[in-house]
Amino acid sequence: MKQTVTIEDKKGNRLIAGCDKSLCESCKGSFFCTSKKASFDVLNPDNIPLEKGDQAVIDMPSGKTLFTVFMSLGLPLLMFLPGYGIGALLSESEGIRLLTSLSGVALGFIISAIFFHIRRRKYTPVIIARKDGTE
Repeated sequence: MKQTVTIEDKKGNRLIAGCDKSLCESCKGSFFCTSKKASFDVLNPDNIPLEKGDQAVIDMPSGKTLFTVFMSLGLPLLMFLPGYGIGALLSESEGIRLLTSLSGVALGFIISAIFFHIRRRKYTPVIIARKDGTE
C-alpha cells in the first residue's frame, strides 16, 4: 500500500512523518489505526533528499501490514483461549478464569511489543519517492 506523508521532523538519518488526515476517512482500517493521531518513523534507504515539510510517498507492503495487524490485535485475542483453559484447570471459579484469560491477552500484547521492538526496521514504512516524483 502506497501512501503520501509529510515529513514532520528530521534528526540525522531518522525521519518522522505524519499522514494526510483526509486519507484516513476512506481507509477500511482507520478505526484501528493510530497513525492518524501521531507521527511515526520512516526509513529512507535510497537517501532521497527530504527536508521538514516535504511530501513523500511511502510503501507499506500488504503482507507486512496484515501481519502487523495480526500481531498487534489477533495474537492477544488468540491468547485469551489458552488463558481461559489454564484458568479452567486451576479453578472452578469464573473469576479465576476471567483473570487468567485477561492475563493471556496481556501476555499477547507483551509478546507483540517485544517482537516489534526486535524487528522494528523490518516493519517500518520505507520512502520510495518524493511527492513531486523525483527520487
